[in-house]
Amino acid sequence: MAEPPALPPDGIVGTLEMADGIAIRNFLLPRAEPAARLLLLNGRADFLEKWARLFAELHVMGFALAAFDWRGQGGSAGKPANGAGHIRSFELWLHDLDQLVPWARQALGGEVLLLGHSLGGHLALRWLCDGRGTAPALLLTAPFCGFAQPALVTALIAAVARRRVRQGRGEDYALSQKPWGAHRMAAARAAILTSDPLRFADEGAAVAANPALGLGGVSWGWLAAAEESLARLRAGPLERLAVPTLMLLAEREHLVSNRAARAIAARLPDCQVEEVEGAAHEILREADAPRRHALSRIMAFAARHAP
Repeated sequence: MAEPPALPPDGIVGTLEMADGIAIRNFLLPRAEPAARLLLLNGRADFLEKWARLFAELHVMGFALAAFDWRGQGGSAGKPANGAGHIRSFELWLHDLDQLVPWARQALGGEVLLLGHSLGGHLALRWLCDGRGTAPALLLTAPFCGFAQPALVTALIAAVARRRVRQGRGEDYALSQKPWGAHRMAAARAAILTSDPLRFADEGAAVAANPALGLGGVSWGWLAAAEESLARLRAGPLERLAVPTLMLLAEREHLVSNRAARAIAARLPDCQVEEVEGAAHEILREADAPRRHALSRIMAFAARHAP
């Protein structure tokens, strides 16, 4: 088993209590006179240690960083007893951002650019589009703007999910979903996330060292909440979201829909879209060539838009 990844030693791990009492685990990596301040919003089932190598890379590049585990994930509270990835509404995560963005600004000493991956990218878009707050710029990697499956399949799954929620079974694992296990580190899963074996192994090593970090597949409630939030994003006033945005898509994407992401990008008044050659879904945990290209684009974009 690989050594578990370690968070950068200069960082500070803490907790912040949300309005409803849920404790959110967070991480700060400050820097004097940073090139920019970033608040990283990670993806579904992610946790701080999984992205430890990226934190170190970004810090070396001159960024000050803030990050956290979403409620119901990693070291934050809110998981159901069965260990499923569950949320009754994405609005809960948006309410959390209402507190977490000001926390990051205060802790890092200035305005923060939002760097959102997958689910984090979706929630950043929702938060800004709903007018809940502002940011100098938005950086998105493989944002969740739709499922990769055909529309008819996702519509059918969403209908079943809503029915299960009405039946009081929202916390149950959805069809084919299961608790954390060895399958999460299988080669088939690696193929859709990253071609870098070392970075892929970080997740399993971290969970082996601290099983509480592991999260299973999604619940019926998560699926129903996701479809509702996707509908809200599509119906939102995207054309009025004037925040400068960089959207990086993975060439080898099999989890989220690049087509849906491009449709969202086309409605944003100031959005640059680029497909990263050779990258799978976790662009910033990829092999050196695609990852470094993506990081160079992020650095250049941040340099232009950091306050």
